Amino acid sequence: MATYKTPDVYVEEISTFPRSVAEVASAVPAFVGYTEKTTQLVANDLVNVPTVVRSIPDFEALFGKGPPLVVNKIDIDANNSFKDCDIANKYYLYDSIRLHFDNGGGKCYVVTVGAYPAVAKKDELIAGLGEIARKDEPTILVVPDAVGLGDDDLAQVQQAALNQCGALKDRVAVLDVQKGDDDGARFRNKIGINNLKYGAAYTPWLEVAYDRTVTYLDVKDKILKNGAAKQLTDLTASPDILTILNRRDSVEIDRTTITNDLQAVATAGKTLTSKFSELVAAYAGAKTAANVQAMTLFLVGIARTINGWITPATALKNPDVEAHAAFYTLNTLRAVYLSMMQVEVELAGKVAAFVPQLRTNPQPAAAEWGGIFTAAAVPAPPAPLLPAAAAAALDAAANLAATAFSVISGTIDFITSGVTEERDNLEGTLMQSFGVYANIIKGVKSALGEVPPSGAMAGVYCRVDNDRGVWKAPANVSLVSVNAPTMSFTRDETDDLNVDTVAGKSINAIREFIGQGTLVWGARTLAGNDNEWRYISVRRFFNMVEESVKKSTFFYVFENNVADTWVKVRGMIENYLTQKWREGALAGASTKDAFYVRCGLGTTMTSDDILNGYMNVEIGMAVVRPAEFIVLKFSHKLQVS
Repeated sequence: MATYKTPDVYVEEISTFPRSVAEVASAVPAFVGYTEKTTQLVANDLVNVPTVVRSIPDFEALFGKGPPLVVNKIDIDANNSFKDCDIANKYYLYDSIRLHFDNGGGKCYVVTVGAYPAVAKKDELIAGLGEIARKDEPTILVVPDAVGLGDDDLAQVQQAALNQCGALKDRVAVLDVQKGDDDGARFRNKIGINNLKYGAAYTPWLEVAYDRTVTYLDVKDKILKNGAAKQLTDLTASPDILTILNRRDSVEIDRTTITNDLQAVATAGKTLTSKFSELVAAYAGAKTAANVQAMTLFLVGIARTINGWITPATALKNPDVEAHAAFYTLNTLRAVYLSMMQVEVELAGKVAAFVPQLRTNPQPAAAEWGGIFTAAAVPAPPAPLLPAAAAAALDAAANLAATAFSVISGTIDFITSGVTEERDNLEGTLMQSFGVYANIIKGVKSALGEVPPSGAMAGVYCRVDNDRGVWKAPANVSLVSVNAPTMSFTRDETDDLNVDTVAGKSINAIREFIGQGTLVWGARTLAGNDNEWRYISVRRFFNMVEESVKKSTFFYVFENNVADTWVKVRGMIENYLTQKWREGALAGASTKDAFYVRCGLGTTMTSDDILNGYMNVEIGMAVVRPAEFIVLKFSHKLQVS
């Protein structure tokens, strides 16, 4: 109490309301796996760093997209129908993140453990999980890339996730069952029995609706028929199809040739740009023919590189593309060069002897035109300084040089786009006219589209929490961006997944229903025989309440351990749980039926507890549970009138 010494009127505010419980977020997933990019500012500065992502563009800006397609082999049957394929570089984090956002997910954490390697490693994924343990906000753990490991390594990663959840008690793990383990037998044998109430498993995998790019080059030499290697040309006798396939090969050779040349140009791109800028600056400072000559030589050098694409040694293989290249290279670039030579003629008259040849023979061989495509044949510069009367002509030459530089750049783009357009046209023709090829491409795309369900379920958890509340079971809801589950279960198979009579390890099924689409058809934790923690919604509601109350009672650490404090703590928690009861999270006709909060000497504490500094608070809640089994009973009623 304050001490008053001067007569006056003083105001004291008396706090009569208890503090309130601030509810924590219930659905903040943390994804761990491999990504395309691992660098933001310095090399690998994103590796093992939990990073907040709020949308797919956010993720792509930081981590890139999915892995490049690498097909090891494609098996076809005796009728040339697609059977199966083996795809390397199988990583699922990117697609899982997409499914998360598409199915209602929001803010999440991403931990990249490295760029796409040849083989995923258990220790790297476990280390990534260890980093997310340092963050207090995540409430759901997802490690989709773990399915690329063997059964034993997968189990160790999933056990590490469950152990983290059990230690921190504020999160749950959403686990995947490996493809091919349809009944979950291998999963159940390996997962163990620890912390099962903190995990939920889902099966089967999902066929997602994302478009995949599979091209001729991905499949052409990867085909096995009855174990024997085959080319696409071995699978058809049609002359028209064979012609298209040969043209398809030739256009890829063109594309490779041009790409290699462009890479060489790109390597020197900064030097070229810098050099051209220096030349322009030099001309601006001293309008000499020497500076014009330097720009001319510079542009001729670039033109000679492009001209080399259509010489006999490196001729483009496809006639259509070659025609485009020849037209633009010979007519456009050499016309620009001719114009520059004419400017030189006007200035110094040094190439007057070549002009008739240039005008009468606009498409000569490289050795013609007096060999002007060699540096030695370019006229020597005239006098160091030109009279002022020639300044306008020199300005025109400089502008022409800049124009030529732009035309050369445009020509490169045109030739590249011409090859790309030809390739796309041939690809479309093959898809329409060669059924075997279309079937193989479709099969590989389908295999690429099979994704473990954990990412989609993380999004479902978020959506249900936002729409209904964390206490609502995340089941009997449809999945977005999913065509279908990769397999259909019978009722008996679903029974065995949902209720494990041996070890109680429930696995939630995802099923397709006629007229309803793909639905989540299970809401159990791995502790399926545990009456307290059977349902994932109950586990997650307790996690949320425990974490919210824990953070709110932090204020009372070191407060006096007396009845006044006990009343405030009890009132704070009761007010919060009353609100949850009104929202429908707790069952009971009244709050007394729905929950209780106890705190006091003789009820939750002894005198020794108080002496030792313990203030024990006991909370009991009747959380609503899902109606898993709705039984309708019908009987005959006897006629009475």
